[in-house]
Amino acid sequence: MATEKLERILKLLTELLNASTPKTADELRNKINMYPDNLVAFRKQFSRDKASLKEMGVPLEVVPVGPSGNSAEAYYVDNNKYYLPDLNLSEEELAQLNYAANSVHLLGAITEEEALRKLGGYSGSQHDYEATVSLANLETLNTLFEALSQRKQVTMIYSSKRRTVQPYLLQFKGEHWYLTGNEIEAGSTKSYRTDRIQELQTGENVDEYSLPRSFTGADFNYFSYGDDVPVTAKLLIDRTHIKWVEQNLDIPVSVNSDGNGIAEFLVRNHDSFINRVLLLLHHAEILEPDLLRDKFINRLQHLQKSHEDNNA
Repeated sequence: MATEKLERILKLLTELLNASTPKTADELRNKINMYPDNLVAFRKQFSRDKASLKEMGVPLEVVPVGPSGNSAEAYYVDNNKYYLPDLNLSEEELAQLNYAANSVHLLGAITEEEALRKLGGYSGSQHDYEATVSLANLETLNTLFEALSQRKQVTMIYSSKRRTVQPYLLQFKGEHWYLTGNEIEAGSTKSYRTDRIQELQTGENVDEYSLPRSFTGADFNYFSYGDDVPVTAKLLIDRTHIKWVEQNLDIPVSVNSDGNGIAEFLVRNHDSFINRVLLLLHHAEILEPDLLRDKFINRLQHLQKSHEDNNA
């Protein structure tokens, strides 16, 4: 399966899983923004992608929407029916899938590196602030696929703590795979980044648990995962970048009377959040809390000093 197709199908699946209501083909086309402009070509490609999802075991449902007698088809994946079985992907295909997502940085062609160049702070050398990507461990994914398909509990070390988890859902977004499941010790549903899982082991009993009638998947924002003091960040966004923030940071934006937007984020990884804000360059401003504003200023000062030292 080609890299572009893997990426497109992955985005299609993510949109369907995260949608609160059925979505028409046109809505999905506009959201994913990877289909051809030609209507006939789009319908053919979309039809092939739907078939691929069904072959993967995704319970894709088609429902009529619109007034009676003039209804259109819309598509929906019920999270209660969905769990990801073993896809039998080869090691090469899994590598392509990870590479495709990890290679895509939004805001046009601007990467973290290029954003730092525009800010005058990129020196060409590695430093603590540069964004990193991680390829999920193949053995970890295979183990979790098996546990999901056979309803087996798993044990693992996560954030230096041993946990027993009943897997509900595996999701892929941006740069990482995420596991959502019931943590026995905590008695609640939690999500985990799979690249941070250690000493993963699968239980021996099949059908050891049942999926709940409803549950919520992972929060896909990278800055939602970390050990920093949780804070609520308020961000002022230039009107030209509101759509990007809504689509790619999975957050609703309130529009002010002047056309600019305000968004609030729960942040548990301060540096990761600042990385995202840097990508927006002068199109965004952290309004609060002062803790993040001060860290952002310190980051800019660090970049400026690094630039000056390397050009001295």
